[in-house]
Amino acid sequence: MLSGSELWLLRLMADRGLALLDADTLLIVIEERGELRVAASAGSSTMRVRIVPVDGSALGELYLSGQSLALDRPRGKDAAWLHELGAEVRAALVEPLSLEGQGGGMVIALRTGGGFRGPDREALKAFATSVAQRLVAERSVEIKRLRYGMEARERERTRWAREIHDESIQGMGALRLRLANARDIDDPQQLREAVDVVLDGLGNEIDGLRHLITELRPAALDDLGLAAALQALARRAQAIEGLDVSIEIELGQEDGRRLDAELESTIYRIVQEALTNVSRHAEATSAVVSITERDGVVRAAVTDDGKGLPDADRLGPRGDGLEGGFGMGGMRERAELVGGELEFGPAPTKGTTVRLVVPLAGRPSREAEAAAAGQAPLDALAR
Repeated sequence: MLSGSELWLLRLMADRGLALLDADTLLIVIEERGELRVAASAGSSTMRVRIVPVDGSALGELYLSGQSLALDRPRGKDAAWLHELGAEVRAALVEPLSLEGQGGGMVIALRTGGGFRGPDREALKAFATSVAQRLVAERSVEIKRLRYGMEARERERTRWAREIHDESIQGMGALRLRLANARDIDDPQQLREAVDVVLDGLGNEIDGLRHLITELRPAALDDLGLAAALQALARRAQAIEGLDVSIEIELGQEDGRRLDAELESTIYRIVQEALTNVSRHAEATSAVVSITERDGVVRAAVTDDGKGLPDADRLGPRGDGLEGGFGMGGMRERAELVGGELEFGPAPTKGTTVRLVVPLAGRPSREAEAAAAGQAPLDALAR
């Protein structure tokens, strides 16, 4: 399945190829899982069909031949693949795409009012080579980014496991030993003191586990909404890291309605990771979290007063992942999954601003999500 960045690249290349060849229509066809898909098109002609099976189709036969093709006034069998696409043309050029073991495809140029000449065929061949090289390079970057994201998540899981083992389990093990020793105490006063120590220790361990659970999935986000969850996050940052965090939210949701669950979770996690980076790397004393919704677009920003962005040699793939943590790469990945964009830049005075922009058009409402799950909306239940 082509990624969003690959589709964007192919659409851009299709527009450039159309201008280069002065064609009426240019198609970039990619083979995926036994099907040929028109991944990008430019020009005036509208294809009736955009997906054709490789096996049993004239277009599939042309693809499997791996040969360049030039047709002038195509008729009969030569025009069968054009009929499959629903295209009526005067001339056609076809050039195969070789993607270095990552599948293949074709670039197709069509004209309705005249034929192609020799220089056009050479230009299409060079263009097809350029498309293949750019697509292979984009896939390589995408693979590196996904691999980096998986490695970062594994590091996060390792960190959680280490914290649970080194903090909670070790602490509870020590308390268990104290209780075992307390059984042999005959003095009631000493026994009472030993039990009090164990109870205090258990309270501390419970608080620690609650903190870990909150970081994994804050209950306030589900029960009370984004604003309450972010306020709780700000209080923890103040208590644990000494970072003064202020929250400014203007969502403009009518009748107390909330954003959809996926978007709320994404905003929370990006803000959480941004504040973690501020605490660990920015040498900042304060940060401002701003969430607004205007004209059908949600904007979330975290601005700190720290030392600014790290040097380039401390950044991960694509310059968007701090080494040793889930970092900026994971934040960008979360943003892309909800159709948003993430930007990093200097703050107006000093420090850094992390900004998320997500269009709301096409996103589900919370009521629709609840109906799809066969449940009443949380807001209605609360009333």
